Amino acid sequence: MKTKFVLIPIVAILFIGFSASSQALKPVIKFEENPITHNMHITSDGEYYYTCNGGKSENGKISKYSLRGNFLKDFTIELDMRSIMYNKKDGFFYINCYDKNIYKITDLENGVFQLVFSNLYDDDQACLAMSPNGKLLYYFSVGNLKIFDLKDGTLKQELSGLSYGEGLVGGEAAVAVDNKHIYTWNAEQQVIYVYNKKGKLINDFKIKDGDYGFSLSYANGLIFVSTDGNYDTGEWYGYDLK
Repeated sequence: MKTKFVLIPIVAILFIGFSASSQALKPVIKFEENPITHNMHITSDGEYYYTCNGGKSENGKISKYSLRGNFLKDFTIELDMRSIMYNKKDGFFYINCYDKNIYKITDLENGVFQLVFSNLYDDDQACLAMSPNGKLLYYFSVGNLKIFDLKDGTLKQELSGLSYGEGLVGGEAAVAVDNKHIYTWNAEQQVIYVYNKKGKLINDFKIKDGDYGFSLSYANGLIFVSTDGNYDTGEWYGYDLK
């Protein structure tokens, strides 16, 4: 018996999305990382990937990888980090930490950093995101999103009612952004939600791998999440949601 194939237009896929019952999306890249503590966050400067760990400031480090996911180097950063963000506008990395402070890394090789903002946001476990143009900071906690001006820390916009997974490892304090979209997720169900910049849900994707709620990140055109090593080797997964 001949099998009949039906082509679905790409436009239709954009609106169908991947619900929890749909076939899970597979990563286009994956690589292992031993964070010493936890596999927290990832960013890219367009030439390399950089990850940060979190959990103990005395074990704090940023790791450098090729765009193929090959490990290159570790840098000691004595902070309990939650997210790492590359600002292509000024060429520096920014990190937010468990102490609710945001720092700029002024010398990655020697682990030197300076305070940018203190207590800008409330949730000490939040993993912030930076707009690709380096002008805005995004802070998400339990369905509510606040957008700050990186220049002076003023609140520019607030959105509410965004979906998330319950609990810290469920994704309740993680957000990622690209030029056109805001991303949140339910790590337990492995579903990523895609919003426009006005906070309207336009899609959702069921993913195959990655369930560590803190780790939702945007890097080099991909959405990344991790499986936490929890003081052992974890893994990063990059998804193309276009």
